[in-house]
Amino acid sequence: MLAIYKKELRVAFGGMFGWAICALLLFFYGLFTVLYHLLAGYTDFSFVYASMHVVLAVLIPFLTMRSIAEERHTRTDRLLYSLPVKMHRIVIGKFLAMLTVFALPTAVAGLYPVLLSFFGDVSLLSAAASWVGFVLLGGALIAVCTFVSSLVENQILAAVLSLAATLLLYFADTLAGLLPTSATACFFICVVLGLLIGAGLCWISRRLLIGAGVACVLCIGSAVVYLIRASLFEGLIGRAVAAVAVFARYSGFVDGYFDLSAAVLYVSLIGLFLFLTHVSMEKRRLM
Repeated sequence: MLAIYKKELRVAFGGMFGWAICALLLFFYGLFTVLYHLLAGYTDFSFVYASMHVVLAVLIPFLTMRSIAEERHTRTDRLLYSLPVKMHRIVIGKFLAMLTVFALPTAVAGLYPVLLSFFGDVSLLSAAASWVGFVLLGGALIAVCTFVSSLVENQILAAVLSLAATLLLYFADTLAGLLPTSATACFFICVVLGLLIGAGLCWISRRLLIGAGVACVLCIGSAVVYLIRASLFEGLIGRAVAAVAVFARYSGFVDGYFDLSAAVLYVSLIGLFLFLTHVSMEKRRLM
């Protein structure tokens, strides 16, 4: 895993790619710091991280687009599969390297509130909570986009699909309010999602029984619950979408406290999508 991590860092910083990502992040960190603190006089540094949401949604797909898609395009992924390293270690090594590229400028930005505190009142505890939450948010987005990159062979396509995924997550809270709230509509959406999840598992694992079994369990379970107590489905889809709206869940950190439930969500998403990436790459190895 350490060898993969070092190799990915050499690829990132051996050229202009990694340095460009770091420079862009530092530019926007500095820009928002000047706007909010030096010009507007705000003392809460969490506003800087809150304003970085859009930047993060756009930059992370470009950070991750080369991680696996480019390996598949150049067929160098075959070298990875031949290494005496377990697949999950390869996935974690790549993830940690990309997280490092993101975390380095973020660590530098974490010093800004400390420096500003010498010239005025700055809430350092609020800044620390916001910083930790922002790193976890970035890690979750990197994991999601890494999974997307593992599904395609073209890095441009990986960037476009990852950008669509991050923008969908960005507007998830708004979309939640537009979804139907009736019990019947939510039930049918749950059934469709169950079928899609089953089809996705079948495609990723190449095992029809697994996909069909999961789809049957989800669909039949939803039908049983609907027949017993249909009221449970009222507004269920909207609540579920709002619960995984990773950008909206960051609001707790913006308010100045460490939101444990949001942190658990971010860590869970990291684990889930790294596992899906592992399954996707394992499928590719067996082809």
